[in-house]
Amino acid sequence: MEEGGWFEYTQNWEAAGDDLAWPILAVAVRTDSELIYTGDSSGQLTTYTLNAPGEALDRQTSIKCAQAPVRRILPLQTSCAFVQTDDIVQVVADSGLRQCKWETSLNDAFVGAAISTNGTEAFVCTSAGSGTLLDLETEKIARRATVEASACAVQFTREVMLGTADGMLAVRDPRAAFSIVQSATVCSGAVSDMAVRDHNVYVCGGQQHTVQIYDVRKLAQPVRAVECDGQPTRLWAAESNLWISHEEGFVDTRSFASECQTMGTAYVEPELQDYAFISAFAAAPSERMALVADTTGVLYVWADCEEPLLSTGCVPDVQIGLNDMGQCWAAGADTLSFDDEHISLSCVDIPHAHEPLLSCMDADVEYDVGRPVSYVDAGVLSSLKMMDNVGYAPNPRKARRNQQPFGAHNWRFKWRDGVKDDDRELTQGRSKFLSQQRRYGHTPHASGRSKAALAQRAAEGNVPKHLQLMQIEYSRFGVEDFDFSLYNTTKWSGLEGNISNTYANALLQVLYFSPEFRQLTLSHCATNCPDANCLTCQLGLLFRMLGTAQGASCHATQLLQVLAQRPEATALGLLEDSHGNVMITYAVLAQRLMRFVLEQASNECRRLEIDSTNQQPRIVERVFGVTQQSTTECPVCHAANSRESHVFAIDLESPLSVGSSSGLAAVLAGGSASVRRAESMARNGRNQKVGFLELVSSSLVRHDTQRAWCASCKKFQLLNTEKRVSNMPEAYLALNFPPLSSTLDSASAASSPLLNASTSAAKSAAAENAGSWQMTLPTAFALQMSDSEMQALPVDEMEGNRAQSRFDLVAIVSSIRDTRRGPEHLVVHVRDPNDSAAWLLFNDFLVQRVSEESATVFNDWWRTPSIAVYAKAESQSLQGAIQTIAHYHPYKISTRILTVPRSTLDSQQQSATAGMSQRWNSNRSSSNGRMRNAAVPLTKFEAEQLEHGEFQCALDAEFVVLEDARMEVFSDGTRQVHRPAVHGLARLSAVRANGSDLHGVPFIDDYVAISRPVFDLATQYSGIHAGDLTVGVSPYKLSTMKEVYKKLRLLIDSNCIIIGHGLKHDFRVCNIVVPLHLQKDTMLLYQSPSHIRPVSLRFLYWYFSRKSIQTREHSSVEDAQATLKVYESYVQCVAEGKSVETVLDDIYAVGSSMSWKLPDQKI
Repeated sequence: MEEGGWFEYTQNWEAAGDDLAWPILAVAVRTDSELIYTGDSSGQLTTYTLNAPGEALDRQTSIKCAQAPVRRILPLQTSCAFVQTDDIVQVVADSGLRQCKWETSLNDAFVGAAISTNGTEAFVCTSAGSGTLLDLETEKIARRATVEASACAVQFTREVMLGTADGMLAVRDPRAAFSIVQSATVCSGAVSDMAVRDHNVYVCGGQQHTVQIYDVRKLAQPVRAVECDGQPTRLWAAESNLWISHEEGFVDTRSFASECQTMGTAYVEPELQDYAFISAFAAAPSERMALVADTTGVLYVWADCEEPLLSTGCVPDVQIGLNDMGQCWAAGADTLSFDDEHISLSCVDIPHAHEPLLSCMDADVEYDVGRPVSYVDAGVLSSLKMMDNVGYAPNPRKARRNQQPFGAHNWRFKWRDGVKDDDRELTQGRSKFLSQQRRYGHTPHASGRSKAALAQRAAEGNVPKHLQLMQIEYSRFGVEDFDFSLYNTTKWSGLEGNISNTYANALLQVLYFSPEFRQLTLSHCATNCPDANCLTCQLGLLFRMLGTAQGASCHATQLLQVLAQRPEATALGLLEDSHGNVMITYAVLAQRLMRFVLEQASNECRRLEIDSTNQQPRIVERVFGVTQQSTTECPVCHAANSRESHVFAIDLESPLSVGSSSGLAAVLAGGSASVRRAESMARNGRNQKVGFLELVSSSLVRHDTQRAWCASCKKFQLLNTEKRVSNMPEAYLALNFPPLSSTLDSASAASSPLLNASTSAAKSAAAENAGSWQMTLPTAFALQMSDSEMQALPVDEMEGNRAQSRFDLVAIVSSIRDTRRGPEHLVVHVRDPNDSAAWLLFNDFLVQRVSEESATVFNDWWRTPSIAVYAKAESQSLQGAIQTIAHYHPYKISTRILTVPRSTLDSQQQSATAGMSQRWNSNRSSSNGRMRNAAVPLTKFEAEQLEHGEFQCALDAEFVVLEDARMEVFSDGTRQVHRPAVHGLARLSAVRANGSDLHGVPFIDDYVAISRPVFDLATQYSGIHAGDLTVGVSPYKLSTMKEVYKKLRLLIDSNCIIIGHGLKHDFRVCNIVVPLHLQKDTMLLYQSPSHIRPVSLRFLYWYFSRKSIQTREHSSVEDAQATLKVYESYVQCVAEGKSVETVLDDIYAVGSSMSWKLPDQKI
């Protein structure tokens, strides 16, 4: 039995098949009997009664009341219950018989239900804003009304109270046609739950860690707030306590006698499985027992005694005397008079069955009721044509006619171990969540697929698993719990794709594996670049992280945010919209992004060039730039002008337009092809078959005709334009492949061996009319210059003269059109720098070694090339220039950013005067009318220590919410996260930990200027107020994100030991990877392997010093100093030879005895 009286009475779990159980979404307890209701996501309603402690509950009835999940169970006083599902509300008797029901339309689901105080009426509302008052006695609809469409919590006393998804509480009077009596905004997000007692209504919701108390008679302002240890999600008002269920997995109470300001005696914290969370909660009316259900189908029963009584109004059964019972049994059942009201029916004997009953079926004859069918193939939906509200599509002939097959065999597998059957080939059957692996180990499950089945699927043309769209799944511990190492066994790091504009990941990997360009970005980011939105600096910092991550998963959040702030990127349409959609294909978008990034890098890297005479191209143009000569000629006056330019890629022509026999006809019809080129191609016979090298050769010279102004003729003419490549780049040649037409027919594709338009059975209905490439990219080719013309030749035809250059294939960006799993996405194949015969596949965070054939061969409809990068075999002159730049501008961030800290925003902040309204802080001192930050710069001696790797510090960061999480909230309070909240660094503080005179004094205390909109400042947890991060308004000295990031990068590059609490989350939001040997995380040092709950920094600091922190608002300086104190206590414990396990046991024992609540004590 746990201390405090409450202990786990029993657990109940019933498998629905294959040793799996449906998640329980609703729990309730009757007020007049010892009966427990549960409802799961399959629509099953089950009743139980208690058994002895440690034994499973006795199941009384179990019925399938609906096909949809049971969302709410409300017991009535007539031995029945009011049950709400998505499509039906009904009254079900305890015996399992349905008494009445009300249904809603298909697209208008029930989202809330409540019972009146007397239990004779029920109010239900739908997602479309339809409210209905039901008379349960007459089983008729009493009244209808239009209410809030976003209602997600309902209470029914004298009035109907509705909590909405936008945080509003509306009170409606059913006696006045449900008109609004009062309304108020009660939380910043969706209202999770409400509870009513007397004239007070208790509300929780959003991401707040408080329960707001409102007087229902006046909703203008909350009466008071109840501080919670976690995020409350469910409330229940009992006779003497307010029961609160938290998102973190525990339940506690607040006493009504103290106006909910003191803790009650009940505390429930079941040991949930790491990937599970609380899905339903209920407390017994007697408040002697609590029921907690989770998403794995387990019902946890906690009590404060070994013989608890659930109900306070339970009436014991009337027992007849022993003599009467004996007379009844002696008389026999056939002599009983059923007209006698004093005869108990228990006198009738029940026949004993000597054989198994019919209801006792074997497992092999059982089948699932209400099993969902699989979704309609995406290819069928994409080719659907509507006619008279009926959809028609070609039959893909993948199943029998008029039959829709079931889905996978283990269709409930998603509720177990966090492993989906779709990715078991990639994860080798292991759980995707680190918490689950720690709990159950790394034992792999059976794959369930043979090699023959995998080979058959590949032969059918389905997209292989390693090329499908990679998606991150989220447990209740967030994205930090996802095990990225299951998808990468190499030393090269991938990039995550759970943020906007991550289509750029493939291009960023191409640029990273270009050593010359990578060195330029590293040299540039170490300089004193004043541009806060410098794209090259962000590339250099990202490449530095990829180079030191050693296979750890990275993400390019900071770079993509800088890209989104560039107005040129918005004008060029390089950004996704708010829903992640683009107007063109990602293959074309990647080509445009590469041109934009290289153009920006060419302008930003000019300061690196040693020779400023401008007699040769810029350094980035020498790496990727192609010299192009453009000549425009008037066919009437023969006036011509020419100019030279640099482009960063060659756009290949379409295989259909190269050598087309209709080129001359197109000219005569007013087309844009030239007569000279069409006649030349016809003479050479190149209009028959065009290979890849011919495609490259024809793309080196382009002819076009366009109507423009002729300066000589003084009027508009059809001018002939010729664009001829005159010089190749010294390092890398990028080739952009054209998008193929979606209406490519077999006759057109037959003119080129590079295309394939056959409608094979391997192609889906969505891609059946789309052309595909049929080729093998050459791993190398040569470019030969002869008679001022450049031509691509095979390598074996190279001659020993200087007019030829060899180019080797090093990277391929491909577009994957996986219509079954998701939209188009990009992957990249890169040649391994350490092994020229090996190739690497980068599919976001998935990194695998693949064969050269899988990288260079294109023969599937779902994979098309976007960019191919070839490296020049010899580039001595460029290598010399790169080495010179690396010598004069080495990658080494100067310690001056810590000894003499300055910011490019200092001049913009001087306009703020001392007379402006400011908040004063005891840790700040006033100087020239402006509050100064608490940092004391590093001394010269400390800077030398840092350079020699002999420095250590304690670090803490505060964050704000830039974008809210994209999630789906169900009416029962459960949530499904589609994309987590986007956080931004708001303040970074680091204090000294070297034992000097300045020990514990901060040397970094930077507030980060944020120009983009902020969704939530989270002031209670970040200490950031409105205006603190705005230039010209903030009372603090602001810095740019790049300046703060470079300080953190300097500490890591100098092998500085960093002490912190929860460093994994802090470094992830800061977008930086820190080696584990440089981290000293007190949250992990004081983590007991036998306890799931981590200990907070506030409690650890109180335990060792008996002082409190975070009494009002969080301060990163205060938290960093507290972390240092906690770490020093750990070091002292180890030095004195004390057992760390003994200290941990004492910490958890003290915390449990105090319910993890600290006394009101300040520093």
